[in-house]
Amino acid sequence: MSRIVVCDTGPLLHLSEAGVLVLLRQAGNILIPPIVVHELARSATGFLIPEWIKVFRLGKTIAVQAKKWVNDDIDAGEAQAIGLAIQEEADWFLTDDGRARRFAESLGLEAHGSVGLLLWAGANGHAKSHAEAAFISCQNATTDILLVTT
Repeated sequence: MSRIVVCDTGPLLHLSEAGVLVLLRQAGNILIPPIVVHELARSATGFLIPEWIKVFRLGKTIAVQAKKWVNDDIDAGEAQAIGLAIQEEADWFLTDDGRARRFAESLGLEAHGSVGLLLWAGANGHAKSHAEAAFISCQNATTDILLVTT
């Protein structure tokens, strides 16, 4: 059985900026809610969603719940992606937002970010041909990545 991975906008943008979006495909079946498509259209001119990323709509009940989650810490895209992860019983939820990650984990989801995906890909032999390019691209990316250790 293949892993189900629900992704919000951040990891799609960041992995694309680093030139390693293809590594996401190795993680399993990638699902996104429709709002992520709209967010990508607004913030990433020319970004084309690969055919292997599937857009899934939220059911009515979970869509209502996701609206309730939206606040100063969780935006609509993150809330709908979390809702989709719950609805589809995802194995992983991918986000690069710390607050969304902690919220998703509080709901019982296994949450990871772009860096976690890159580490997973390297550890599982998926990143060998992309590792150096990813490192160089991440150094030049417009997005800052903050690593916090506890």
